[in-house]
Amino acid sequence: RALLVAAALPVLAVAGGGSAVLHLDTASGKGDGLKKNFPALFAEWTESESRVEGAALVRPSDDPYGCLPQKRCDDCAIFVLQGNCSFSQKARRAEEAGAQLLIVVSSSGGPVGMMASTGKRVFGAGTPQISALSISKNSGRQILMALDRGDLIVAGCWFHEKAYWDLASEGLVGLLAVSLVMLGAWHSVEDLRRPESRASFNEEVFAVEESSGFQFVFFGSVMLTVLFFLMKYLIYVLLFLFATGAVSTTTMLLEPILAGWFPALRAQKACSLPKRLANLFGVAQDHSWADAISECIGGALSISFLLFRNNDKFGWFLQDAIAIMLLLTIQRTLRLPNLKTGTLLLVCSFFFDIFWVFLSPMIFKKSVMIEVATGGGTGQSVPMVLKIPSFGDEIGGNFKILGLGDIAIPGLLISLLLRHDLTRGSTLCCGYFTAGVIGYAVGLLATFISLYLMKHGQPALLFLVPGTLLPTCIIALCKGELGQLWRASYGPEPAPEGYTNLPDEGQEQI
Repeated sequence: RALLVAAALPVLAVAGGGSAVLHLDTASGKGDGLKKNFPALFAEWTESESRVEGAALVRPSDDPYGCLPQKRCDDCAIFVLQGNCSFSQKARRAEEAGAQLLIVVSSSGGPVGMMASTGKRVFGAGTPQISALSISKNSGRQILMALDRGDLIVAGCWFHEKAYWDLASEGLVGLLAVSLVMLGAWHSVEDLRRPESRASFNEEVFAVEESSGFQFVFFGSVMLTVLFFLMKYLIYVLLFLFATGAVSTTTMLLEPILAGWFPALRAQKACSLPKRLANLFGVAQDHSWADAISECIGGALSISFLLFRNNDKFGWFLQDAIAIMLLLTIQRTLRLPNLKTGTLLLVCSFFFDIFWVFLSPMIFKKSVMIEVATGGGTGQSVPMVLKIPSFGDEIGGNFKILGLGDIAIPGLLISLLLRHDLTRGSTLCCGYFTAGVIGYAVGLLATFISLYLMKHGQPALLFLVPGTLLPTCIIALCKGELGQLWRASYGPEPAPEGYTNLPDEGQEQI
């Protein structure tokens, strides 16, 4: 589970002289070098028109905090850590050394606002004249690694204009989420669209129980707490599980398509696994060519994700491909039997999100949900999100993200509504499904607006649960169907007592 978090610069601009771009380029040296733009925040005394180019990056060896007098370095950029003295003292020391830029690495989290003095602003003779900016702890770690390799780095900086038109990226995330909810719902009613496949389809479906909402809150809370404290170790476990899931989800979704186009691929056996190995991985012993091809495609996608997950150019696409298949699989294999079960699940998720985003800082000093969703300072991206690059991003590496749970949980309710409509023969315009999808889209829009107004990661389910649940209940109440929908039984039919899978057609019974 994760939540909607914007990685845009306006979120960082909570104080100080405005958003900035720090550009670093390796002049010469050993290693792979460093050529990258970093998000930064100008000090309050730095004018927005300030622009620095071609400043050699210098890190004081005797005093990493920059509080003591520095060696002379004309027109250089001095790189120091936050702490041990005021920002204005660091600026004065850098000015005395002849530097033209001061770079301060935040001691925790993102860039910090730097004022000329503590308690009040000072403008006048005592105000520093040097251009100064702060960068995040994670950015500072990357720069320190380059310096430790012996790279000679040249720094530059300029004011970052807020690109409001990158809201198109947010809109694309919303469009993708709504499309996936609709596609997942359509995929979940295959047994109604193709009655001949009902028996085999229902064997793969599990009914969500009434207690599932409370179990989700308990186990989800335990998982978030463990990840919060052990993220630097468990992040790699999450990445591995997410990547390996690509094999099973690809097989489940792609195999029926291949078999439908080329029936011979399902009829011909490709290989047989040893019984112990099949039992270990929970798969069948015999694999048709349709199975084998699907598994190979899933395996290639899994390996590609593990190798290129941090590539800003196309790593996000690999992650989204796996995430989309995971979401479709969830809506296909999990089914809400009635509105009562769906309400319990969504309401529990509603309060779960609110607590771990807004209330957890009272206990853990940080928002646990946001900390986990953003990787907890590991430098790795948590894979359980959809990612879309920010349009017009001159820094690079900024993404609009939406947690998979914010699609999967409301998606289960949308699937129930579509199943109810099809069972009763309702038209799209008069049924529950269309109202649920519109409510979901409105909830997403409210989430985006709240995100930009509050400049803080928002629990998307705070808006998505009311957006989907309230229209459903109101329409059912107006139609006089609330009791029927509340007590419905749309779960998969239970197997008779003593039931065992029958052999396939044409297979000999022994």
